[in-house]
Amino acid sequence: MRVGPYRILARLGAGGMGIVYLARSPGARLAALKLIRREFAGDTAFRERFRREVAAASKVSGLYTAPVLDSDADAPQPWFAVGYVPAPTLSEALASVGTLPESAVRALGAGLAEALQAIHGVGLVHRDLKPGNILLSEDGPKIIDFGIAKTTDATQLTRTGAMIGTLAYMAPEQVAESKDAGPAADVFSLAGVLVYAATGAKPFGERDPATVLYEVMYEEPCLDGVPASLRELLAACLAKEPAERPALESVLAALTPADPRALNSPALRQEVAAREAEATWVASQPVTPPPPPPRVDDTEAGRVRRRRILGLAAAVAVAGIGAGTTGWAMTRRNSDPARPAPRATALAAAPPPAWTFTPPQPVSGTSTVLVAGGVVLWGGEQEMYGVDADSGRQLWTKDKANAAYSGDLARGSRFVVLGGVVGDFKDQTITLVDAPTGRTTNLPTPRGVTASPVLGVVSDTVIVRSSGDVWALDLTSGEIRWHLSGQGLTSGAVDQSNLYLSTEPSLAALDPVTGRKRWVRTWSESGGPRDGASLDIAVAGGRVFGNFGDTLQAVDTAAGRPVWSRDADKRFDTVIPAGANVIFKGEVLQAYDQVTGAPRWTLAGPEPFADDRGHIAATGGLVAAAFNDPTGPSQGVLVAGTDGRALWAHRGPADTRRGWEVAVSGSSVFATDHKRLYRFQVGR
Repeated sequence: MRVGPYRILARLGAGGMGIVYLARSPGARLAALKLIRREFAGDTAFRERFRREVAAASKVSGLYTAPVLDSDADAPQPWFAVGYVPAPTLSEALASVGTLPESAVRALGAGLAEALQAIHGVGLVHRDLKPGNILLSEDGPKIIDFGIAKTTDATQLTRTGAMIGTLAYMAPEQVAESKDAGPAADVFSLAGVLVYAATGAKPFGERDPATVLYEVMYEEPCLDGVPASLRELLAACLAKEPAERPALESVLAALTPADPRALNSPALRQEVAAREAEATWVASQPVTPPPPPPRVDDTEAGRVRRRRILGLAAAVAVAGIGAGTTGWAMTRRNSDPARPAPRATALAAAPPPAWTFTPPQPVSGTSTVLVAGGVVLWGGEQEMYGVDADSGRQLWTKDKANAAYSGDLARGSRFVVLGGVVGDFKDQTITLVDAPTGRTTNLPTPRGVTASPVLGVVSDTVIVRSSGDVWALDLTSGEIRWHLSGQGLTSGAVDQSNLYLSTEPSLAALDPVTGRKRWVRTWSESGGPRDGASLDIAVAGGRVFGNFGDTLQAVDTAAGRPVWSRDADKRFDTVIPAGANVIFKGEVLQAYDQVTGAPRWTLAGPEPFADDRGHIAATGGLVAAAFNDPTGPSQGVLVAGTDGRALWAHRGPADTRRGWEVAVSGSSVFATDHKRLYRFQVGR
């Protein structure tokens, strides 16, 4: 089989956007050829970016990278070929021989700094420098796989809005916004590579992605084991602010003079010779053409009918234009240009509370926090308190006994509480609480409607959920207006006109007074683990937002038409409007523009964010989210602007495993550890 003028010899491996083959040119030169997947071939912008990045990478081919030999951006499946370099990657070498001595670390750093100078000199930023993308050839280290590189003069063609790179070596500005990552990001990654080469440990730990992301953004790197003469330099290269990192010229000066022979050890020379001999043997064997062209996938059926070359598979010296693998990406496709993100700075501790309210007697169980009419409602399973939002003074208290579930909702100057009654569990009521006075009005809930969350209130109709059923009750009399059974309901939300229900596997808009369906949108099922309804939905600006199946969706409220969608690698438990954005909460927060769906920012907490809606709240300018280590005691609240800039974190244990509960009003954050209620004033 041939691709362009190249004859395919064997499959070497697969990347995120294509498959790499060992190939032979008409002149018998060995090459690593990458064939791009068909799904990307139809993207005109991809082809243009591919063409420009090939041209940029060609300018630095040879001494510092594998030389680009040929390419075709207009082929049915774009491809490119680079010279094959029979050398191990730095990660392979470290796994085989262990950490490097100081002299070898200096030689490695000097070679990489010089290579990055050449790369930056042609207007290219690599953005994924890591041990697996560095070859230790006999003439020095070579940088490979420019699959997620960006040309600095063509940012409009570069995929933005995704967090692009390999998390352990990623600069803070890449975490905040990949579009904003310039040459200084490569300096940060270079330092991370050298720390790993010297110590065998990454500078920001080996924990789960959300924790590593947080440490990259806010914590100091671990330099234990780094030679003393290199610590100051590497610490400067790992500064959070790009402007505070030294230029490559300074890095190179600090690492020189370096002895290149320190890297070219006898073991390396032996490994290079073995790989070269194996590649030569494969190239000399007759090639049996396979019946069909090779499929561009990762399956056994898609491989060229040749023996797999284990010794060569990791020695893929590929410039990788437009075909790199992303180490940890928050979005995959349909990424629109995003606004510049804030720089990372050290995360401050929370200011002292404006006030702290300690109840006369401890609240029972997990408590809830709501704000309405200048009053904070804080209640557990058997009691609730009305607290003045400005002063923290107790205004009133009410019993809420035998409330097995809470479904509290703030509306205007009233709280709507479901399940607040003393007596027979079947004789529960809807309790309306006047926020300033605490006066209550009890509406009997019809038998068969067990205590469950309040989905919302529209005019004088309250919508409640009872198991998988939906009930609409008159807010004056408590009488049933309509009832839907067996809906498989996952979540619901209301606006001034409609009730929206997320069921398996559809989203429906209903008339809240009659229950008549106005429109239904059904999601296609792929058979994957994330098929089905959204765990949570929210309404804002004429759109319903949810995580349906494996996509994040915005649907027009008037007709049920899709407005935008974004692929999702995981399922999110909560969605909440915040200013002009909509935030999807999982272990991290991801914000998207409500109107266009353009990715705005990604934010991690000191620990993964806790699940459920009560753990996040937002206003037009603030978002507060509770974080919770599921296996340990670390808990607290992170407060950020709706522009994605983290402001501060309050750390402290909560009285339940669920962690802290939060509410936001204006510039105030109200939070409880279920023992006390706190008010934090932002900006003071």
